[in-house]
Amino acid sequence: MPDAADNALVPATRPPYYAGRPIEFAGYVDDFDRTIRAMEFSLDDGASWTAYPTEAVDKTRGVNWRFVYTPPQAGRYLLKVRPVTEDGEPSPLVAGFAFEALPLARTFGTARIRGVGGSFAEARIFRSRELAAITPEEAAFLAQSLGVATVYDLRTASEVAAHPEPYIVGMKTIALTPAAETRRKDADKRLVAGVIGKYGAPEERMSANYRRYVSEYPLVGQALRSMAAEGKPALIHCANGKDRTGVLCATLLRVAGADEDAIIEDYLRVNEDHADLIAAEASRLDAGMTDYEHACLLSFLEARPAYLAAYFDEIDRRYGDFPTYVREGLRLTDEAVASLRALAG
Repeated sequence: MPDAADNALVPATRPPYYAGRPIEFAGYVDDFDRTIRAMEFSLDDGASWTAYPTEAVDKTRGVNWRFVYTPPQAGRYLLKVRPVTEDGEPSPLVAGFAFEALPLARTFGTARIRGVGGSFAEARIFRSRELAAITPEEAAFLAQSLGVATVYDLRTASEVAAHPEPYIVGMKTIALTPAAETRRKDADKRLVAGVIGKYGAPEERMSANYRRYVSEYPLVGQALRSMAAEGKPALIHCANGKDRTGVLCATLLRVAGADEDAIIEDYLRVNEDHADLIAAEASRLDAGMTDYEHACLLSFLEARPAYLAAYFDEIDRRYGDFPTYVREGLRLTDEAVASLRALAG
């Protein structure tokens, strides 16, 4: 009877694996007696087996086989494989491979983790809300499934004190505290009836804030230079994962060569991904507000195209054009730009 070789089960598709996406497995089995008729596969720990014909014979390695499986849903799977002889007798030597299929959902977990510029299957840079309430499953998803090496925390000192960073095992965290700390303190006290309308028309105050990011947030360049130097998957987050995170991710995508429509689409996704959180926050804060004040409140809680337009317009006003900003403002070398394009292009 033929024996299963050590290399009898090899995933030809590189991880991570995703529900609804095909995974290809391949391998060889010793068959120098030319007695193998087929290969059998089991996905229920050997309770049932399905036979597939072999593909070819390699004179030095044995019978070649190939198997493609598409996980129907997210979860852990165990694939077992064994050869079957011409007389239908299965080999007692069984090779097994355990794997996990990840969800193809747009976001994952309480922190609303998602890919920047693409799905989990495509992205290498990810973004989220703060991680203070992250679950063990989310931490494992970041560190093991996505391979995140570094977390960039863009929150103020007061935000970190209120919701400390969890520091996930196997991942480095870099805290990049915004220079404009004082303007973010006690923000809720300004987003109330009788006060919020004093900050200008809807979108006016936030557009001004985004313009200030160009001069008051050196953390954008610091984070991009660090990501370029490491060249590894990373996660970016602030408190709500909208403004500071949105600006950094939009800048990254533009440096990486994404077109304007793709950048805006990625930036605005937070409104859909966080729709329930935005609605809950609006309900909490809008007691006693007029329609005008409510419109102002929503302009603070949502991402708007006008904000990103104000940010990039301020870049052009200060530096003349975006390439000059990349060189002089962000201080990115050609090598750093190439690295970021490899990560997010």
